[in-house]
Amino acid sequence: MAAAFDCDVLICGFGPVGQLLALLLGDLGVKTIALDEAAEPYVLPRAAVVDDEVLRIFQAVDVDKAVLRDAQVQRTVTFVNNRGRKFEVLRPAEGDLGHPPLVSIHQPSMERTMVAAVEERALVDVRWSTRLETIDQGADHVDAWVRPTSGGPAQRLRARYMAACDGGRSFVRRTLEIPFGGSTYSQRWLVVDALVDPALENVPHPHFIGDVKRPTVSLPMSPGRHRWEFMVHPGEDAAPFERLERIRELTAPYIGDESVEFERAVVYTFHVRRAARWRAGRVLLAGDAAHLTPPFVGQGFSSGARDAQNLAWKLDAVLHGAPSRLLDTYETERRPHVKAMQDLAVRWGGVVQTCRPATGVFRDSILAWLERTGALDWIKDRAKPLPTCGAGAFATAPARLPFRRQTGALFPQPDRLDESLGLGWSVVARTDAAATRWRTQGIHAVVRPRDEWLSRRGLEWALLRPDRFVFACGGQGEVGPALAALRASIGPGVRSSAPAVREAVAA
Repeated sequence: MAAAFDCDVLICGFGPVGQLLALLLGDLGVKTIALDEAAEPYVLPRAAVVDDEVLRIFQAVDVDKAVLRDAQVQRTVTFVNNRGRKFEVLRPAEGDLGHPPLVSIHQPSMERTMVAAVEERALVDVRWSTRLETIDQGADHVDAWVRPTSGGPAQRLRARYMAACDGGRSFVRRTLEIPFGGSTYSQRWLVVDALVDPALENVPHPHFIGDVKRPTVSLPMSPGRHRWEFMVHPGEDAAPFERLERIRELTAPYIGDESVEFERAVVYTFHVRRAARWRAGRVLLAGDAAHLTPPFVGQGFSSGARDAQNLAWKLDAVLHGAPSRLLDTYETERRPHVKAMQDLAVRWGGVVQTCRPATGVFRDSILAWLERTGALDWIKDRAKPLPTCGAGAFATAPARLPFRRQTGALFPQPDRLDESLGLGWSVVARTDAAATRWRTQGIHAVVRPRDEWLSRRGLEWALLRPDRFVFACGGQGEVGPALAALRASIGPGVRSSAPAVREAVAA
């Protein structure tokens, strides 16, 4: 007789991506065990910013307001050229996802918020100070042998699936011998975190300083905190940069009368890497275990958060009868967006890390030309890749060009729309007739007669996946084909619930 399962999903690595995945799975009613070698969340800041897409995911698990209380909304981003002239290079105006597009965070506070929320989920069991030692996969399970970091006998945990959220040095990825291709930046950067009181007057929002002698980033974090990043040139000894006297020398130009207490200083080398595959049987990689991104556009944790949301509902669907091939669409959908974010980070890093004087002059002249022609205004409002998918779990193939996509697009969220959609599949309809048609099929539907997204495209309804991407859309005559596609790709894994119900129920 087969051994009983200890859980549906075993999460290995309980950093912020693992925490968010546990919250999402717990709310879907998925029995989850999460383990980590550490005894508690990491106490020093690493991730610096999140965006509106991530805040919307936080909203789905009811922690967005708590996270924002420990955060600082950023209204603009400045690049300072080699002569000290300032250019506004990013203007994160209010978008259509219901949250500020750029927010500085304090990661330990954010993690404490998520861990406290996880503790309220009855179906999630967190095991700190637990080391994963061996993985063995069967036809219908994953066995993980784990041991307390303090010693003692090993224990076998049997799960239906495993999610590896164990970071860039992922033990799971290495054990499965999955190549981790990409490149490592030759430049090293000193990262300095500090407590400040009051906020620095000279740097009220993120500044990228294109000083060819020492490229620098100066970033207000959550209230009362600030981060600096200074390039360490090839051939320079990193050790002196971590000494207090050198830190004070480097940060002095940015500090006025404010009180500053340095919290941490460490030299990092940045990476651009992606795992060769993100699924190996019943094991899936997420976050840094699947990809590493340079920090220049603040998309490291944000990319991992998108992984967690994409993966959570697909695991839930498969556990409830959807074809297991649905899990292959996780990488299909997420890899191109991760690569786009990595490419953006690399391009912007190239602008910031310019160290040759002649190249710096050329860069600065290009920026000045873009500003004069008005092109910079266009760029700074559209710098981030659109949250769309070009292929994956959709009724029909999305359009080739991202800005033309309907199917495959992330549906906007006016007026905290998500809170009326429930946890699973849902429909936004312009007419009662369309909503009723979907409700008779067991899909929760809300009526918005003047919905801008639907009206602008001449659509009567949009069928949204649990992650709010548009699975299908159209008029009354297209409901039948959309239902057929839904049954073919998701089958009994379709789950839909009214918003008052916290645990999703079968449709």
